[in-house]
Amino acid sequence: GKLTITAPADGVVMTLSIQPGEFAAPGATLLVLGREAEKTITVYIPEEVYGRISLGQSAGVSVDSFPGQSFEAAVIHIADQAEFTPRNVQTAQGRKNTVFAIKLQVIDPENKLKPGMPADVLFK
Repeated sequence: GKLTITAPADGVVMTLSIQPGEFAAPGATLLVLGREAEKTITVYIPEEVYGRISLGQSAGVSVDSFPGQSFEAAVIHIADQAEFTPRNVQTAQGRKNTVFAIKLQVIDPENKLKPGMPADVLFK
């Protein structure tokens, strides 16, 4: 029992940092587990659009692998700080260089979407 490590949830192994038989240090990350039931996408929007996004807002997600098909999504997190801010933001033009992270929960009951797929998001 002391030699077996079990995952806290069902999922797919995305990254494996250790091989069977290797020493696992306490607190070390051994693998990254992707939970298929909880698919999310993070997009970055400019400051000029930031004010029009709200929690729970619906959006459509499309990927190149399924042309013409859109997956429903909803906003679950809105960053409160810009991801990139120029050193000296004093003009309106300079503020256009800031982007904010928006995280969406994607509904994919048929499990068509895979991690790392490039996607486009259209907010409704």
